[in-house]
Amino acid sequence: MADFRERTIEVRGLPLRVRERGPERAPAVVLLHGWLDHRGSFDTLAPLLGEDVRTLALDHRGHGDSGWVGAGGFYHFVEYVADLDGALDALGLARAGDDPAGAGAPVRLVGHSLGAAVALVFAAARPQRVAHAALLDGAPLMTHATEIPRRLKKYLDDLNLPRARKVVQGIPDAAERMRRAQPNLPAEVALHLTQGGVSADAAQGGALAWKWDPLVRAHSPLPFSEQVLQSLLPEVAAPVLLLRAESGILPQEPELRQRLGKLPRLRIEEVRGVGHHLHLQKPEEVAQVIRAAWAAAG
Repeated sequence: MADFRERTIEVRGLPLRVRERGPERAPAVVLLHGWLDHRGSFDTLAPLLGEDVRTLALDHRGHGDSGWVGAGGFYHFVEYVADLDGALDALGLARAGDDPAGAGAPVRLVGHSLGAAVALVFAAARPQRVAHAALLDGAPLMTHATEIPRRLKKYLDDLNLPRARKVVQGIPDAAERMRRAQPNLPAEVALHLTQGGVSADAAQGGALAWKWDPLVRAHSPLPFSEQVLQSLLPEVAAPVLLLRAESGILPQEPELRQRLGKLPRLRIEEVRGVGHHLHLQKPEEVAQVIRAAWAAAG
């Protein structure tokens, strides 16, 4: 028997898939996966976060088993942030004014990569809804203003690309493609991500294909700037734990502290011997650090 429950919620007409574990009345922990990943990327970590919490792993729009945006839609970063706001409403979590001791208490967020950036920006926009944010080898990506002309042209080109799902020859082929894109990704991690990231595509004769919408790979002309990030950071009221993977995508700790120094309550720790998907490579260690940070935050 599966150790989780599945449901689909609706946010502004878009179906989003949720994988839930733990007691329904326990404090909520919302898990936000990385770009081109899916809710199953937390299957190893979620049970280790404790039997006293309720984890809810959300498939972002256009990812996993969540819906794709319709004609004329897109995947700007801020829309992932808005989806999280709507998902909390749909799940009955952390509404402003709710009883802090009840199901509406502020939630804890755990985000990886893209999900980490979403968690941090959401914590700035809705500080009353977030009790703690754990960022796993991720932070908002900054784009300099000089890059906007190129990105705008690429955005217009990308809108004309076909949206047929990308076909693979099988699970091993898909895992190998993932490892070619991320050379330091361990084989077992690639296999885990692939198994939940592909399915038969009826539109292509049942061929095995990636679940994500090809449009999520298009360039957005509306990136966050460093100036915007710096103006948002003081708005974050919750404690923030940033876990940096030793061989991940983030810069060294001194640069991170300089960039995120306006966060009122920031803690940075490094997980050694891992790449970007640290929560799949060393889930026990990552879970232990997160739970310690929760305990310290009170």
